[in-house]
Amino acid sequence: MKNFCLILFFLIMQTVSAQNPATTTIYLIRHAEKADLSSNPELSDAGIKRAKNWAAYFEKTPIDLFYTTMYNRTQQTCSAIAATKQKDILFYKPDAMDLKKIIAENQGKTLLIVGHSNTIPNYINKLLGASKYEDIPESEFGNLYRITVTDEKISDELIHP
Repeated sequence: MKNFCLILFFLIMQTVSAQNPATTTIYLIRHAEKADLSSNPELSDAGIKRAKNWAAYFEKTPIDLFYTTMYNRTQQTCSAIAATKQKDILFYKPDAMDLKKIIAENQGKTLLIVGHSNTIPNYINKLLGASKYEDIPESEFGNLYRITVTDEKISDELIHP
């Protein structure tokens, strides 16, 4: 009888799991304002302020993983948010980012990816299989994109906080 109850319990749990698919959420932002036009600048004062504003924006949002490139401006933007959640940052190469792979490896998690004006829209477009988003203009730093994946259904949204 005990074994029967255990088997029944596991069958019920599998059924419940199948009915409640995991939702993966990815937030993507461009780094904050940079101090100058050099190849690897730090954030400007305005950029530091924006990074702190992003940290406040995400204060009540649980985020499991943080991804950023090796550039100073992306690391500083990302670390302002990750530090408030006491999370480590994972580094990626801009030309090697694959959202499909990231989603497959992190089902049911919430992620934040910090990138660049010409990479963030391209990552999303590649995932969607459509040219929906254009490169972010050099003067824009406040775009927030949210990708939500449940089962095979992908929804995307551009948010202007």
